[in-house]
Amino acid sequence: MFELDPFLSNGIPAYLLGLLVTFAIALIAYTNKGLLKSTTVTVGTISDRSFAIGNFWTSDRLVLPRQLPPSKTLAAWQCNSQEESSATGSDLVKTGAQSLLAQEIAAVNLTIEEQQRLEAALRTSEAKYRALSEQIAAVTYIAPLERPSHRLYISSQIVKLLGYSLEEWKACPNLLSKILHPDDRDRLLVEDATRRAASVGKESINDQSFTVEYRAIAKNGRVLWFCDRAVAVRDEVNQSIFLQGLMLDITESKVTERALQESEYRYYTLAKMLPVGIFRTETAGECLYVNPRFCEMAGLTPAEALKSGWVRSLHPDDRDRVLTAWYRAITEKMPFKLEYRFQKGSEVTWVYCQAVPEVEKNGEVTGYLGTLTDITDRKQAEESLKRAEEKYRSIFENAIEGIFQSTPEGRYLSANPALSKIYGYNSPEELIEQIQDIKTQVYVNPRRRAEFVREVETKCSISEFESEVYCADGSTIWISENARTVRNNNGELLYYEGTVEDITVRKMAEEKLLHDALHDTLTGLPNRALFMDRLGHAIELGKRRPEILFAVLFIDLDRFKVVNDSLGHLVGDQLLIAIAQRLKICLRTGDTVARLGGDEFAILLENIKDASDATIIAERVQNELAAPFHLSAHKIFSSASIGIVCSGLAPFRDGEATTLPHLQCPILYDRPEDLLRDADAAMYHAKAQGKARHEIFDMSMHTRAVALLELENDLRRAVERQEFQLYYQPIVSLVNGKISGFEVLLRWQHPQRGLVTPAEFIRVAEETRLIVPIGWWMLRSACHQMYQWQQEFPTDPPLTISVNLSNQQFTQPDLIDQIRKILLETDLNPRSLKLEITESVIMDNAESAAALLLQLRALEIQLYIDDFGTGYSSLSRLHSFPTDALKIDRAFVSRMADDEGNEAIVQTILILAGHLGMDVIAEGVETAEQLAQLRALQCEYGQGYFFSKPIDCNAATVLVAAQPQW
Repeated sequence: MFELDPFLSNGIPAYLLGLLVTFAIALIAYTNKGLLKSTTVTVGTISDRSFAIGNFWTSDRLVLPRQLPPSKTLAAWQCNSQEESSATGSDLVKTGAQSLLAQEIAAVNLTIEEQQRLEAALRTSEAKYRALSEQIAAVTYIAPLERPSHRLYISSQIVKLLGYSLEEWKACPNLLSKILHPDDRDRLLVEDATRRAASVGKESINDQSFTVEYRAIAKNGRVLWFCDRAVAVRDEVNQSIFLQGLMLDITESKVTERALQESEYRYYTLAKMLPVGIFRTETAGECLYVNPRFCEMAGLTPAEALKSGWVRSLHPDDRDRVLTAWYRAITEKMPFKLEYRFQKGSEVTWVYCQAVPEVEKNGEVTGYLGTLTDITDRKQAEESLKRAEEKYRSIFENAIEGIFQSTPEGRYLSANPALSKIYGYNSPEELIEQIQDIKTQVYVNPRRRAEFVREVETKCSISEFESEVYCADGSTIWISENARTVRNNNGELLYYEGTVEDITVRKMAEEKLLHDALHDTLTGLPNRALFMDRLGHAIELGKRRPEILFAVLFIDLDRFKVVNDSLGHLVGDQLLIAIAQRLKICLRTGDTVARLGGDEFAILLENIKDASDATIIAERVQNELAAPFHLSAHKIFSSASIGIVCSGLAPFRDGEATTLPHLQCPILYDRPEDLLRDADAAMYHAKAQGKARHEIFDMSMHTRAVALLELENDLRRAVERQEFQLYYQPIVSLVNGKISGFEVLLRWQHPQRGLVTPAEFIRVAEETRLIVPIGWWMLRSACHQMYQWQQEFPTDPPLTISVNLSNQQFTQPDLIDQIRKILLETDLNPRSLKLEITESVIMDNAESAAALLLQLRALEIQLYIDDFGTGYSSLSRLHSFPTDALKIDRAFVSRMADDEGNEAIVQTILILAGHLGMDVIAEGVETAEQLAQLRALQCEYGQGYFFSKPIDCNAATVLVAAQPQW
């Protein structure tokens, strides 16, 4: 604050004392409002009203308004900053006074006493103002009009709030601008600039006042919020001369406001997201707020739903009821609960509305807050349940399944007509009256009732519980029950309820299906599955009681395929049925005969004394099958090869069997499959010995079977490792004695056994179907080799290659495509390829074979019938097959010299082929005499060891290059 003492002892003229007093009054007024620093002092007049104006801080500079005599013009004067830096208040006043005197301004006459009185009054006013400003919580300040953010004066409360001392505020009047929060600084500076621009406008700023909120950063880094309210202080002529303001610390209220905003934001966000509708009304019941879910259920926009707009969406049938209840609740200030419907177009939404009054602390109701819950699904479910309940009675009365409720003790509580019908009663009432004990009166096996009760009470429900039950007339049927327990809220069992279905027909069908599943449909005999099951039981019994012996006879019909192929499958089936009947005749009581499949049968002989019992049955079978069968005007003879395996028996080396106590090497079985395998091996041994006989299995057969299995495994690896080699035997023209081509023969280069001939592995390859990939490899390699020979050794006509086509290859669906593909891959001319097919392959299915041969002929491939004369071909059909040549079997050629009959057969074949336009190749030519005979018979081609044994590729190449002639 500023004192007047320095001015009172300097002999200032009296007329200047008035000016001094005016300065002092302004000084006190401005200081108490926190004026900011400035550097100029100006004196002048505006509109004949004299004034002096300036800025001040720390007793150095001051804006002093005063009243001067009218009609006087004051010259402006200025004190520069250098001068001001050392000037005191007295100096300033003196300087001002001297300037005024220099301008001859009339002075105001003031007495010293009046000046002293005014001085004292000013000091008193200053003290009161200071005390008042220090006591209030707000910060008071004075600021220039053009820079509201500067502080000419600021009260001491600012120190506690922001931590900056008054000296720091005095030293830097614009300190507030520097500590403003960065997010607020630009905004306030722009506002300051706007006010500065306004202050130099054409009009005086008589309404200069404002309220602004901003953040300031305290010295310790804390951020405080202030509400700054400033008003313009006016002089006696109502001109704004400076700003006087209050800075209120509103940090706590801002935090509260922020929390409130966040709370409201969370509330409104939650209200938007909630699956229920939310609304708020004023006391009269008109909506002030609705959330999106409310609008969605009402089918309205928020604007449409507010006030009483929501009423428009009420279902017409519900509107009066809803409004009556709603306004009653509002009038009585009571909670509101009601279910009603909204309707928009054809869409109807059921809602459950709950609303409660909002009550102030004083008990005044200010409105209602409520929710809407979409209960459409529940209402629909209730409606469905209602309809279901209505239907239930109809279903109960009209169901085709029996429906019941029964007590745990075994009495019926209720039954529908279907149940009484199933059990053979006239009505449900009769059934309930007559049946007093379900356990004994219904179930054929009372234990089933006990099982029913135990299971349903353990699992709380039971499904498809099948039982045989009595009917009212004493007959029995099969039923299937589905039931559950019904308990009260305490978990106590009340009763059972469920359904009953008559499954008698189904059970009969299942029994038939079971029979069919275990029996051959053609013969009615047990099938493989049932036979293996009974054989398994016999093996297990033998383990427990080794003295109980049994035997298995594996029966395979001889030449059954001939009957099937020649007379047809119908006759073949009739033969199988007849054989099954004869096999039954051969059995003892307790024995089992089964059809394993195709033409294979098996007999299980249980509880035999020794192997002789099995051989007796085998001989009996042979005798029964030896008699002719008369089927469809055909007289058919049949025989069978039989393999025998006896449990606990081991044949001596002389072939005789012995019983268990004298065994040298007993055969023990764990699995039915192993025993049947050995019986099968014995059967094949019997067939190999000439058919129509039986053989008892011994270990040598097993050894051969194991060797065969090993051969099969090796053969599979041979295909993967390409261990096969091709050998070639020349075919010679008997006309000119030159080589016309080669027949390709397969050899297997086994890594341990060495070179293996086809006789040792072809049968295994056919059984395992490996013959197919082997055959395609053989054909491809032979065609490729012949193409190379043709390119290296061209002849006229070109050399040809003959390749055997197996039965399985011939029946492949892609036969033609495979051969065409191989010819394209190897570039061999189809005319150079000759396919040799055995007559049995062709005769197995003559019609389809003829069609395939025509397709092969269309490719210009030559077709040969191999081993002609040894098969079952019908000469009457030979001409219908599109073949090019016949190959005479070596058996006829090799015995021509010793047997005139064989020579006659060869001659007949040559004559037949000549008439059919076919060539003939004689196999097995081994001597010059045979060659001479064949030439004498005018046979076109020969093949055999006389010309060359089968040789490998290199030797064949040398032979072709030598061009031999015989």
